[in-house]
This record gives sequence, structure tokens and C-alpha cells, in this order.
Amino acid sequence: MPYNSGSPTIKPSEPMPNKPTNSTSQKAEEAKINPVDLMAVERTTTALFGTAISFIVLGFVIEKFQLFLAITAVELKQTQRQHFPELLLGNFYHYLGISIVLLGIGLAIYTYFYYNRWIALLSQRKIDTDKKVFFYLALFIALIGLLIVASMMVL
Repeated sequence: MPYNSGSPTIKPSEPMPNKPTNSTSQKAEEAKINPVDLMAVERTTTALFGTAISFIVLGFVIEKFQLFLAITAVELKQTQRQHFPELLLGNFYHYLGISIVLLGIGLAIYTYFYYNRWIALLSQRKIDTDKKVFFYLALFIALIGLLIVASMMVL
């Protein structure tokens, strides 16, 4: 026989008894947002913020890769005393890196509005899908990959 502390047990299907809670929980309960749905939205929001940070870091690394290539070309010219063609795509990495950083910043701002929109929808007991953002992210990632492959083919 399991130990019973004397407090009543609550089955998952029963509503929770009224207890003092913090303001976030009160707001969620007043709006009747299912905690499971709320946690799912927060997980998605966190994943989108992580993706935004990854884009910002990737853009920074690609932009600084241009500097690495320029320094390497100068060093090779000095040590081997041969003529190396100037980097054909020097500005390419610069603009690619900046555009990826800007995408990361835009995604971070979009994520804030995404979260607020979902909280409003959940408080109204509505569900809506936003497949466009994932399509655009997939399209942009594919475009970055194609541009990098194209830059490898030129050099």
C-alpha cells in the first residue's frame, strides 16, 4: 500500500484546485491556455531563437572567412613570389555573410511576434499554422548552400 500524506490526490483529468500562483500562471489560467500548448509554443520559440543566433554566427564566420582568404593570398604572394589571381569572390563572402547576419536578426524579430501571435491564438482557443516561415527558412538555407557550392566551382 503506497504512503498517503493525507492530502487529496488529483487525477490528471480533474481541474487543479485554486492555489495562489505567480502572475504568469494566473494569466495563462485566466486565458484558459492549456499548459501543454503553451510549453510547445515556448519550445518552438526557443528553437527559432536558436536558429536566429546560429544564422548570426554563421554569417559572421563567413564574412570573416573573406579576411582569412585575403591574408592567405598576401602571404602566398610574399613567400612564393608568384603571381596569384586576386580573389574573384572576395566581396561575395562579405555580402553573403552580411545577408546571413541580417536574416538572423530578422528571424529574431519575427520570433518575438510569432510568440505573441500564438499566445493570443491560444488564449482564444484557436490554432493556426504558419508554414510560410519554415518554407522561407528552408529556401534561404538551400540558397546559401547553392551559393557556396557555386563559389567553390568558380575558384
